[in-house]
Amino acid sequence: MAGLKYAVHAYAWTNSWSNDTLDIIDKAKALGFDLVEVPLMEIEKVDAAAIKERAGAVGIGLCTSTACSETTDPTGEDEAVRAAGLDYLKQCIKATVDMGGSVFTGVTYSAIGRKITGRPGEAYWERAASVMKEAARYAQDHGVTLGIEAINRYETFLVNTTDQALALMERIDEPNVRVHLDAYHMNIEECDFYAPTKKAIPHLCHFHLSESHRGTPGTGVVDWDGIYKALGEANYQGIVGMESFESVSPAMAAATCMWRSLAESSDQLLRDGLAYLKSLEPKYYS
Repeated sequence: MAGLKYAVHAYAWTNSWSNDTLDIIDKAKALGFDLVEVPLMEIEKVDAAAIKERAGAVGIGLCTSTACSETTDPTGEDEAVRAAGLDYLKQCIKATVDMGGSVFTGVTYSAIGRKITGRPGEAYWERAASVMKEAARYAQDHGVTLGIEAINRYETFLVNTTDQALALMERIDEPNVRVHLDAYHMNIEECDFYAPTKKAIPHLCHFHLSESHRGTPGTGVVDWDGIYKALGEANYQGIVGMESFESVSPAMAAATCMWRSLAESSDQLLRDGLAYLKSLEPKYYS
């Protein structure tokens, strides 16, 4: 059977992570997930020691993610903003280490939701790569993989496709930098699901198994067979996960724009979605 490690994003249950929501770790374990994806957008609320203690007691793994903001934008024209971006990424990497995680990913290369008036030129790519290279070296010293998540054109101007994520990874040119895919975004930006997934797998650190409407996997138009076929053919053994939002975090509201419920409850969405995704494994993993 497959060695896929299923994560669940904490925003499935809460719109703001803090010590008041540590019971999410217990809920994730009870539903059958292997990891909790801890959001670091509000880094000041993240108590890494408390998270590590709770996860250890429950017996579940941890990974982390974020989305840079206008004040921490690695592509920012202002050198001070880029410096703040590097400092923020280092804070996130340190928090990941302190809670016992080893994969930190997300929109680590630019401010989520930022709009520009034309195609991004060389300067944007170079600024993003320069900041991320320094962050990657810091992460490497701490045993952390740094991921680049490709997201849709309405949420970033820079990395929308697998090819663009791989291009930025190659430009950064550090051994611990990897690619992060998300089926929700792929449904908007890619021509299919199988080929980009297969191309990314040698460099993949995470895959958000999000439905086309961010609801329960198997109820939208994502080609799950194409994704699992590619994962199975390459015998991918890493992290995959559900990123479905029942309520939207203020930190993500402008980008996510999800203003309706997509299931009776978060637990129901996650339970049904995880069961559906796991049902695909025997077909594509021997």
